[in-house]
Amino acid sequence: MKLIKLLSRPLLMLSLVFLTGCVTQLAPKYDQALFEGITSTNVQVMQLFASVSSGTDRKTCSERANAYNSVIGAIDALALQSKARPMPDSSTIDKINDYLSSKGFGAIVGNEPPSTNALEEVSKNLTKMKQTDCKIGLQEPVVATFKNAVSISMDQAITYESFLNR
Repeated sequence: MKLIKLLSRPLLMLSLVFLTGCVTQLAPKYDQALFEGITSTNVQVMQLFASVSSGTDRKTCSERANAYNSVIGAIDALALQSKARPMPDSSTIDKINDYLSSKGFGAIVGNEPPSTNALEEVSKNLTKMKQTDCKIGLQEPVVATFKNAVSISMDQAITYESFLNR
């Protein structure tokens, strides 16, 4: 009986260690560098929008090309960094999506974090804005339309990444 009592404590401790190692991952891990990168790049994006807010002439697009390229490159790098994190298995994602849908939220698409999709949308919109700027210039309402789309996507990326810091 004393032998069982002596062995039961180490077995209990070993079992607890084993069980605590079996945690299901429901979302990618919080990445502080990614979050800080998104928030600092957001400042650059908004500065770009401020610089073109009153419209542009296509003849001066070359003056803005470096700013566009810098911001688009930073966004693409952040999207890749976001995409590189491991995601939970598909059955777990299905359960998460069912829950999100029941609460009226959008689902995780294609086994990628929502921040990846949002950042890819930002890149697409900024690329289209640069092309439009260089081809015909930008009028104020067009700038506002691009800014609105980019702001929504940046908000989604920032919100999701800050949510992971729990």
